[in-house]
Amino acid sequence: MKNKSGIDFKSLFEAIPGLYIILLPDFTIFALSDAYEHASMTKRNEIIGKGMFEIFPDNPDDHSADGVSNLRASLNYVLKNKATHTMAVQKYDIRKPDGAFEIRYWSPLNKPVLNSKEEVAYIIHRVEDVTEYVKIKNELALKDIAAGELKEQMEMDIYDRAKEIHRMNSELEKKVIEIETANKGTEQFAFIASHDLQEPLRTIANYVGLFHKNYKGKLDKEADQFLDFISIATGRMQTLIKDLLNYSRIGKDLNREEVNCNTLLKEVLNDLANSIKESGAEIHSVQLPVINSFPTELKFLFRNLISNAIKFRKKDTPPIINITAQEENKEWLFAITDNGIGIDKKYYDKIFVIFQRLHNKDVYQGTGIGLAECKKIVEMHGGKIWVESKTGKGSVFYFTIQKPKAKFL
Repeated sequence: MKNKSGIDFKSLFEAIPGLYIILLPDFTIFALSDAYEHASMTKRNEIIGKGMFEIFPDNPDDHSADGVSNLRASLNYVLKNKATHTMAVQKYDIRKPDGAFEIRYWSPLNKPVLNSKEEVAYIIHRVEDVTEYVKIKNELALKDIAAGELKEQMEMDIYDRAKEIHRMNSELEKKVIEIETANKGTEQFAFIASHDLQEPLRTIANYVGLFHKNYKGKLDKEADQFLDFISIATGRMQTLIKDLLNYSRIGKDLNREEVNCNTLLKEVLNDLANSIKESGAEIHSVQLPVINSFPTELKFLFRNLISNAIKFRKKDTPPIINITAQEENKEWLFAITDNGIGIDKKYYDKIFVIFQRLHNKDVYQGTGIGLAECKKIVEMHGGKIWVESKTGKGSVFYFTIQKPKAKFL
């Protein structure tokens, strides 16, 4: 599903980092996110077009199961009142591929999407997996309460603050849903999302800081580990929002000017001096042209491509990076060559799509936005960007810049 600008909103929806499923008014499954597909242990092509309750029935061996009936009641409420309904934490028996059931605790929210006739066209069903939180809560409840009132108060405090974080996270998810359903374009979505989400995320980060300050080391090791997980995830989300905001701002400054690419490259290498020294990188460049461009964006383009060449290097092999520029008929052809880990051919297009990552974030840090930003910058200059690579041999990133006026010094 693409709009006039060619943006694939279906792919964007499927890649969103959250558990979402879209239902038709008769509760037929219309679409679901990759995260929901993974969490529910289903396959997208096997469940789309089928009924929600056909795919996700109650466990017949658990006569007390009420997750399905509660969900049906919530969905009927949404249809009748055309209003969002937030459910209490529900116990669901998720059917595994072998037919057995696995107990999960999900916190669901159901939101209607109305058409031009103010009729419910779709229902967005969003869930947050709070299984680990419920397990921790139950484990704490089973511990010996003879430790005294202090421990009891600490558990109550943790529970209250965890609920507050959960509430704020729900508000965060609601904002994302509202922005997505507005369907006004990726740039507007990116700017509004990253701008509006900064404050609630900052509040969550502050609460996490208080958790660390007041309780780290006072609970068991598992609780400390969970605190670390929350802290790391919050930091990654802050980085993602920052990068998303930068992505939305690309192209806002429309003032082109003459840019000496040799001078610009020196500035970029100075910015990356620490990374270059740490990796032992060798960077070589031919004489580069003076071109008419957007200087801030062009500097980011060079910095990101060179930074990637340093980051994705082979173990125990210093990066060797070569930068060239060749004058064509109506454009400049730039190439940045490295001797890094390389990229499989099947991922050539994927790497330029926003939020797409080829490597585990624990191995190579990043948000999956950098090359999407590069593509956007090159297209601002009327050019194209592509890659040629061999796994284990290195990569060459090519990009073109239209040249209304250009010359070599």
